[in-house]
Amino acid sequence: MILEFIHLNSTGEVSARPVANTDPAQLGGNEDNLGLPVCTASVSYDGDGYLAMMGWVQLVRSTDAKSSDFEMDPYFLFPDIDSPYAFYGYKPTLFDGPGRAHRDDMNWIAHSFLAATPVEYKARVVRPLVGFSWGFSIREGQVELMPAAPLPSSAWLEHGSYLHASFPNWQFEN
Repeated sequence: MILEFIHLNSTGEVSARPVANTDPAQLGGNEDNLGLPVCTASVSYDGDGYLAMMGWVQLVRSTDAKSSDFEMDPYFLFPDIDSPYAFYGYKPTLFDGPGRAHRDDMNWIAHSFLAATPVEYKARVVRPLVGFSWGFSIREGQVELMPAAPLPSSAWLEHGSYLHASFPNWQFEN
């Protein structure tokens, strides 16, 4: 799936591709991840330098979680960092490979948003550029992948209250 966006008067594209994980060890996972999705979303952007600094905000909802609401996708390497970005950098690539040690019936969906923060000292503003959903379900032990699909801008708005509550030091633009 290809999604187009405009940022700072330059055009860009996100190419998102969820596929079945056929080699978990090659991707840094374990055998529990076999058959579950891995999603890679890469950014092409006509802007350069600091203008191409962007990040990925990803929220997930899973029927095997404590809450039935969307929550931040936990980035377990830096849990104490006050940032809504799961990935941030120069034309950043999103990579995610959810894992489960079980094959109980469940649904898992991600809302992944490419966003930008002004490159200014202490800027704490997140501006969404484009978003997509993807995920999987398990029924009777069988994994079914959900293809990537564009999200309307209203999807970002639906997460606004949660984002504000989770990151009170940040502003989330529409």
